[in-house]
Amino acid sequence: MVELATLCPHPMPVRAIRRETPDVWTLELSPPPDYRYLPGQYALVGIDGGRALRAYTLSSSPALNDFLSITVRRLSGGLGSGWLTGEVQVGDTLQLSAAQGNFTPEHAPGSDYLFLAGGCGVTPVMAITRWLLAHRPDASLVVLYHAQTPADLIFAAEWTRLEQRYPKRLRLHRLVDRTPDATCRQAPLSRELLAELVPDIADRTVMCCGPAGYMALAAELAASLGVPAERFHHEAFQAAEVAALDTAADDGVRHRVLLQPWGDEAEVAHGGNLLAAMEAQQIPVTAACRSGQCGSCKVKVLEGDFELGEQSALSEAELADGYALACCCSVHGDLVIEGA
Repeated sequence: MVELATLCPHPMPVRAIRRETPDVWTLELSPPPDYRYLPGQYALVGIDGGRALRAYTLSSSPALNDFLSITVRRLSGGLGSGWLTGEVQVGDTLQLSAAQGNFTPEHAPGSDYLFLAGGCGVTPVMAITRWLLAHRPDASLVVLYHAQTPADLIFAAEWTRLEQRYPKRLRLHRLVDRTPDATCRQAPLSRELLAELVPDIADRTVMCCGPAGYMALAAELAASLGVPAERFHHEAFQAAEVAALDTAADDGVRHRVLLQPWGDEAEVAHGGNLLAAMEAQQIPVTAACRSGQCGSCKVKVLEGDFELGEQSALSEAELADGYALACCCSVHGDLVIEGA
């Protein structure tokens, strides 16, 4: 498999750590002078000396911040988030990849924007909003930010500062699931809410980041309100839950996966996810975004029957040559694969 130093060649000292909410922290890093990124992009981060890779949005904004930052929610049992928010200290060094991803204003051009952010999906939205307000003086921005409670609103103080600085160009709606206060409204994402708060939605470029269900609903609602498909953009780092061994819709049929040239073997249910099966059975595999975006779990299928899901990180030539992303590959027969 590909070495950490190859995937993440940029060492960056941690210069500051601050707590955003009860379970979210921002880590400020000192990047090398030649590190380049676009607002809204992400990087792969080496976890605990190379035990794993995880993808995190670069929540800072290029040319506006003299540091690079990632903002991390601590998840119960999360290898990456637990280490970053519980063990990493100021002065430690993190290994980052080059910036990646197309969830940027450059890839989603427009003059007026609507951002829909759910939970930690606000991290690229903040990076983009901050950058657009500074560099696109004619841009009009509407942000609908959904969180569980007012205490869970990430970047709360900075959102207030931006509202005060750009009152005519930024409209921010803080929306919560429960315990609303004077600054937050309790209102789930709905067609009625969008029509009320963003009556000109059909004329805006819509960018959405959040849980998979939130983004699917947002896409459906935006389309129903006249937003063309080419002006709806979304970002996600976590694939939907997939079957490996325990769930099979095929009366218990199992397939064998053989990894060459090392000879490691795994068993997977018919229709099960290749990455989940490999990880469950301790077969070496590098995986970061787990949603078909970063390409770190690329394998070459030498033999066997499989079905591909999202493969946006692969070129047409790679697909024609038999490459697949393990995180988005469902197994339908015995496979022989080769690590990239």
